[in-house]
Amino acid sequence: MKKIIVAILGIVSLLLIWGNICLAEEIELGGDISHNLFYLSREGELFQNITQYGLFLKKNIRGGKGKVYLSFKGGHDSIRKDSIEPVKFDEAYVDIYLKNTDLRVGRQVVSWGTADGINPTNYINPRELSLTETEPGGKPLAILKATYYGKKADMTGVIVFDFEPLEIPEELEMAIGQLIPGFGGFPSPAEIENTLENMEFALKVEKRIADWDTKLSYFHGWEDYPALWIELQPGSTSQFEAKSQYQQVDKVGLATAGSFKKVGLWSEIAYVMPREIEEMRNAFISFSMNKPYLQAVLGADYTLGKVYVEGQYIYYQNGSLLSPYNQYETGEDITAGNYLMVQSSYGINQVHSLRLAGIVNLQDSSYTLMPQYTYAINEVTDLSLGAALFLGEAGTEFGMLKIIDFINLGIKISF
Repeated sequence: MKKIIVAILGIVSLLLIWGNICLAEEIELGGDISHNLFYLSREGELFQNITQYGLFLKKNIRGGKGKVYLSFKGGHDSIRKDSIEPVKFDEAYVDIYLKNTDLRVGRQVVSWGTADGINPTNYINPRELSLTETEPGGKPLAILKATYYGKKADMTGVIVFDFEPLEIPEELEMAIGQLIPGFGGFPSPAEIENTLENMEFALKVEKRIADWDTKLSYFHGWEDYPALWIELQPGSTSQFEAKSQYQQVDKVGLATAGSFKKVGLWSEIAYVMPREIEEMRNAFISFSMNKPYLQAVLGADYTLGKVYVEGQYIYYQNGSLLSPYNQYETGEDITAGNYLMVQSSYGINQVHSLRLAGIVNLQDSSYTLMPQYTYAINEVTDLSLGAALFLGEAGTEFGMLKIIDFINLGIKISF
């Protein structure tokens, strides 16, 4: 905790000093600090005791010609000590406003999706799914983004300067080790050379059509997680070799958002075309897709008085919503993932509020429920009590997660 306090004070001091010497009209400093306890109800043990913070600074350049933005985040977990860095750069970019064009250069997150939380067209920034992360988000990358505001449509181009992949989940390797004796894990894939040919880029055209915001987009780059597979040694039925390789990919997407009467509506569809890896054609077991697949989200929401209700249908042709990998043998078809995601919130008054969210796997009828109660101590401080319950038969997607049913107690201060 002492390290966190020292880091925050140091960052604030540097930003204030920098603010005095940088030409600017306005300066805004803000952020939040939170503490959360996660208790595994079935195991009867405290899983996380974590303090997290975020700090940002915004400065408008004189004459309305742009903006500078810096943010940091970090934390400390007294139980899982290596699970979070004490302090690290989050986003750091400069906005430049021209006549019909906006430029943004630096570490940033680019969001193009219209759905709530599950966004197939948010191609650019790697994003890990976490059941305990209170505000999951994409990993900032070094990016140049340019948006041209035309009379008929707006066009955005993105160039990613460095490919920053996600690591192979330890849970996957542990699970495979229990099934295959002698499995020592997957090798580290060869790094991607930083060349023009390997550079990631994306394009988006946005237009309002009959009161609907419509976004057509394209992405060329690399899958965030490396492709994984297992090969049998020639002439053997028991000797195997684990393989991994970063996989190039092209994605085309369409996202829309609008309303009908008082009902909000949205859709988001992405067609993913991974570059085929020849070695995977005859793999004994594959964990990654080697052919095109579809991801889609359709949603609606409605507010009646103090009650808000939202529902989303999620289709993942590549399998699981919870994991980037799916185990299948050569020639075997993957069962597409079909999910229903619902949430409702009720503001009792300005102090007390309730929220209930859930996800149902329509294939195996397993589901998760996440209730939460929030008490607003004052305008900047919230106290919350929540839980996550995983329900289903043994071997089902959410049923297998029963062991991590948890209760969460948290407090958050925003400033």
